[in-house]
Amino acid sequence: MELEVKRKGLNNYQLKIIAIIAMLIDHIAAGFVPYDSWLGIAMHFVGRITGPVMFYMAVEGYHHTSNLKKYITRLGIFAIISYFPFIYFNAGGNLNHLNFLSLNVIYTIFLGVIAVHVSRKVSNLFLKAILLILILMISSIGDWGITGIIIMLGFDYYYGNFKNQAFNYVIIVLMGSLINFINIPMMYFYFSKEEFMAQLPYYKTMLSQIGMLVPIFLLNHYNGERGNNSKFSKWLFYIFYPLHLLILGFIASMVM
Repeated sequence: MELEVKRKGLNNYQLKIIAIIAMLIDHIAAGFVPYDSWLGIAMHFVGRITGPVMFYMAVEGYHHTSNLKKYITRLGIFAIISYFPFIYFNAGGNLNHLNFLSLNVIYTIFLGVIAVHVSRKVSNLFLKAILLILILMISSIGDWGITGIIIMLGFDYYYGNFKNQAFNYVIIVLMGSLINFINIPMMYFYFSKEEFMAQLPYYKTMLSQIGMLVPIFLLNHYNGERGNNSKFSKWLFYIFYPLHLLILGFIASMVM
């Protein structure tokens, strides 16, 4: 009898644990640490790992799920469950400051999986373009928004070729950073000098964006294995995500 040989590297479960820890660090910083402090920048640097890793794992999930309908339904249900915890956390636990048009990252992943399915299964190019544009439009109010959908579509388009996936992802990150970098000086021409100067600390906070390159090094070590196959591992992210937002939001309401 042949023994199963485990491949070296990080499995799906391990990557999700890393993403969850990074997310917790990022959200603690968002709730309690000044964004332009060096501690805040360092914590958000770590937090930038979470989104891309979860987008990559969602594309993997699309290709490996035995029941796509259940997978998409599960994402939709937990996007709804996470709706209030997300806006509650973003409001710092203040019920008077809730932004009802701000949706969570599970909503973005939900739309991203649908976008991947449309890209793969809709043969009519005109209809495909219309559907993808609509998905991009309604994703704009979600966490990571349009960028998240584009990243997922890129991971899927080059599925099976990590070098191309990584190259495409880096181009997306660099283009987004370049747009933000140019946007601040442009404010000088459209707004007052005082408003422009007030925005300059944003360049300092942009250092945290370098953290978006870290996922490539982690995903390069992905061994394609699921890892922990228990029900706990399957539901861990779905449960932890809204729960930790509620807890952090409640703590913020007590101390702020």
